[in-house]
Amino acid sequence: MAENNNDDDSNRVENDRDWSSLPDEIWAMIGGRLVSFPLDVLRFRSVCSFFRSLFPHPPFSSAFPSPPPLPRFSFPVPSFSSSADAFVSRTTLFRLDRPFCRGGPHLAGWLLKVQDPLPHRPHSGAAGGGGKFRLFDPLSCHRIKDLITTGDGDGDGGGLHLNDFSLTELTTSYSLRYVRGSASIGGVNKLIPSPHSSSASAIFLIYDNGKLGFAKNGDDGITLIDDKILDFNDIILHRNQPYVVDRWGTVSWINKSLNLIQYSPPLFGLGHRKHLVAGEPFFIVDRYLDVSHDYQYPSEADVNFNALHRHPRRRRRFDESVPKTVDFKVYKLDEECGKWVEVKCLGEQAFVLSYDCCFAIRAKEYVGFRKNCIYFTEQFDMDFALRRLGRLGGCVFSLEDRTIEDLPCTPGYSQLFWPPPIPTRLCTGRV
Repeated sequence: MAENNNDDDSNRVENDRDWSSLPDEIWAMIGGRLVSFPLDVLRFRSVCSFFRSLFPHPPFSSAFPSPPPLPRFSFPVPSFSSSADAFVSRTTLFRLDRPFCRGGPHLAGWLLKVQDPLPHRPHSGAAGGGGKFRLFDPLSCHRIKDLITTGDGDGDGGGLHLNDFSLTELTTSYSLRYVRGSASIGGVNKLIPSPHSSSASAIFLIYDNGKLGFAKNGDDGITLIDDKILDFNDIILHRNQPYVVDRWGTVSWINKSLNLIQYSPPLFGLGHRKHLVAGEPFFIVDRYLDVSHDYQYPSEADVNFNALHRHPRRRRRFDESVPKTVDFKVYKLDEECGKWVEVKCLGEQAFVLSYDCCFAIRAKEYVGFRKNCIYFTEQFDMDFALRRLGRLGGCVFSLEDRTIEDLPCTPGYSQLFWPPPIPTRLCTGRV
């Protein structure tokens, strides 16, 4: 019995340890690991006043390194004449859970999509663009609300107190945005950072309706990869390796010399657009549209964005002209036999196809999701999605009965992507 009491005493001492006694070198190491992840910095600071004093934000303390400078890209995407400084914007998809209750039932979580604050601009506030993390619907480009701010305002501001929940990072996505203003670069369909370079100083991108390109920090142009294939549909980063899929369902990976190495045989699926979903094994989701195979998504040169935003009827006509999804087929790669096998049932899984990333989840672990279903948006072009054009609503496809249903996409409406009201503290960076 005495031994158990000693154990309790030691646990109590462990929990009551004075963390302020740690050497400055240790805190500098902690800060060095956090500095590239703004949301982690904010969670760190929200623990207590001592942590805030260690990591003033902003400005950063001299004891901690400053965030690495954002790589700049300045090149016109072919068929677009504009060329201005741009940076890689990161968006992270989290699983959000209620705090764990010992002895209680396992609770399902929600998807939380958070965009990092925009870079600092003169006279724009503490962290540029207000220094706010922005919350988006994980399917569409709907901006729901400001999640939290990085400034040291009063504790009654809008936003979620992150220490009241647990966050698990699921995946990240990226877009190329102008430094001045918040618009995205037109003509870019999909983008990932190069795993061979640090701090997103080099990128791979699918642009101009299917070309595969590469660019480094400071480049004034895009290096075209394999000019014989101009109809790539998707690109992902899997196991720190970039993979792409073309219109015919051939998956390839890109080596350090920017050569394409064929990874799979062609699928020769009859769908109009292929999506890659990483897993064991690879999945290809073949999307069928109500248009011919010759259809090309409209480019910025074909669209007057200002006119569309000024005239709702014209915008509605444009949205209605965007292709509509009518069916899906799913295939997995049988690596032993070297062929694609159609998947009739996803089991407990659900697939999510957003405009900027695709991923799989266990449906029962998330509120409102149904197994053996594909949740998707009609958006194919990142720029059009961020400009809120072209069928913004989300839909769900059931592999069991092959039906498609619309999802409610009004911000805050669907419990799929946002928890119901939970009593919680709201803050803007201080407890």
